[in-house]
Amino acid sequence: MSVSRRQVLASATLGLAPHSLRGFANVSLPFHSGDVVVGCTLLNDPNDDHRGRGRLLHYDAQLQLKQTIWLDQTTHIVQGVRFASNGILWAFDAFAYQAIWLDREGKAQPTPSWPKRSFAHVNFAQDGRYFLGENFVGERSRVPLKTTLPFLPGTRRYGDGFLYEFSPEHDLIHVHKTPVHGGMGGFQGLTSSVLADSDRLLIYTSESGPRIMRWDLANRRPLPDLITHSDDSGRMFFEVRPDEQGNILVLTGLQVERYDLDGKLLNVLPLGSFGWASMSQSRAGKVYLSNFFSGQLACLDLQSGQIIARAETGMRKSASGLDTCP
Repeated sequence: MSVSRRQVLASATLGLAPHSLRGFANVSLPFHSGDVVVGCTLLNDPNDDHRGRGRLLHYDAQLQLKQTIWLDQTTHIVQGVRFASNGILWAFDAFAYQAIWLDREGKAQPTPSWPKRSFAHVNFAQDGRYFLGENFVGERSRVPLKTTLPFLPGTRRYGDGFLYEFSPEHDLIHVHKTPVHGGMGGFQGLTSSVLADSDRLLIYTSESGPRIMRWDLANRRPLPDLITHSDDSGRMFFEVRPDEQGNILVLTGLQVERYDLDGKLLNVLPLGSFGWASMSQSRAGKVYLSNFFSGQLACLDLQSGQIIARAETGMRKSASGLDTCP
């Protein structure tokens, strides 16, 4: 896709980066309400199991594939797929410090010049503010990896696992120094979160860790955990999402658990296998799920607990984030 002089000038006026318009191909179909978009990088590096050509898989609501969107400016797994209320699709490459914006027509939009951090998911406040979570933390992994995590520029650290708060005009308002667990490997930072209590509360987790943590956004301080288990409990959490009644959906790899804001378990929806690590926003009583290990996709009815649609991406250890178009 070529960049017109008008686009470059518009990017400069908005303080955005015109280079972020590069690198898209095969975007021919618009996003319709109910469509599902999945981050599913084509992993093709035998020496790095997270590296490959970035792509988004675009499905209809019944999980029938409509198109593949190729992303040339990413280098590793594409994750954190999320539709904003204005229809802009967000996605991230935490390794390359890249974000992707696509409008409803599938056209690339310029992204702000954020700090060079491993951002990998976003939350939107009702007043237009937004929050980016820093995916990586620490200096080393406790487990062997078949990939190389990036150090922050000029450091020997992966990151801090902090939450970055931005204004609607993309100005940095505050860096919330959120404590994180680190997950099994010790390097997983603030990997998934939701806003609650009229955007005064952040509920979040570190992927594969045994805690669901809370942060007081108004007073900028940690609160007691919503859910906590010991490190040797075998419990793991991967994703948190709000349901349409204001409760919290927690994806554990094996099942979806629903909690109220006091941490009371309301119900459990088993998924029948392990590896379910990404979950969409809840819309019309349904969520879509992706299994990192198998590459399977599923649509889960939150009332009945039944899987009502399935699909295969054909790529193991890649599907890492999905959402439905509002």
